[in-house]
Amino acid sequence: MEASTPGHPSPVSLQQGDPVHGELVALAAAQVRGALGKEVELDLQAVDRCGHWALVHARLRDPGGGPLSLHDTAFAEAAAAGGVSDLAMLLFRNPAGADGEDWEIVDRAILPTDVAWLGWPQQHGVPSQLLGIGG
Repeated sequence: MEASTPGHPSPVSLQQGDPVHGELVALAAAQVRGALGKEVELDLQAVDRCGHWALVHARLRDPGGGPLSLHDTAFAEAAAAGGVSDLAMLLFRNPAGADGEDWEIVDRAILPTDVAWLGWPQQHGVPSQLLGIGG
């Protein structure tokens, strides 16, 4: 990844088997299920960490891996009109710092059709490199 923002470590990709990876994925899945009101699978694109910040980026799939269907959800009308994506970006922070174990959701973009996380560095203080928008 690119050079880090001053005062922030460089982002690192967390791998399956890492306990933090598992915890973040479980938290992200619960957030998405709650927002959509249905079971989904996360096709993970990235689970990255930068100090006490973490990001889960996933494409959403129906159970079994099929394309996401929203016909029985509050998003059915928007989906029929092409007003949703199959993406989820979830931002987490560990209030105890880089060595803490309790992750909290800070912000999320579920089914966005724009780059909803573009303002998160200004809103939350997250390093832009973690979001893939900094240099």
